[in-house]
Amino acid sequence: MGHRVVLGVRRPCLARVVVPRLLLLLVLLSAAVWAESQDYYNLLKVNREATTREIRQAFKKLALTMHPDKNPGDATAHEKFLQVNRAYEVLKDEDLRKKYDKYGEKGLDEQQQGGRYESWNFYRYDFGIYDDDLEVITLDSGDFVPLTNLGSDS
Repeated sequence: MGHRVVLGVRRPCLARVVVPRLLLLLVLLSAAVWAESQDYYNLLKVNREATTREIRQAFKKLALTMHPDKNPGDATAHEKFLQVNRAYEVLKDEDLRKKYDKYGEKGLDEQQQGGRYESWNFYRYDFGIYDDDLEVITLDSGDFVPLTNLGSDS
């Protein structure tokens, strides 16, 4: 059944062609996202409860084998070493590690960029007080300036 006959030619049903291709695309995209943001603990091969000393030991062990000078034929050795080094730099610092544990890589990116302050984002992850509250109006910088000039004589 799943075939249609048009002028004597059998064509496969659209669902049989499109669905497998969409599933393949979804799997490939998921793999790309996962590869882009690997877990720092997995990169260093330590568990989340590892001490700073265990993290340092794991990094040194990996650095000896993954350093680009030790892998001259591997074109990706430099990038891999940078990823491991980044993981170590974050996990060895107590404050950065807490941010990473709480927000992931996104929290670290916002810190490096200075992170834009937004009132709704300040308490969002700790208390969730602005979630789905229709009574709360959050102002951005475009709304704030005109409101401060309402009472002035112009």
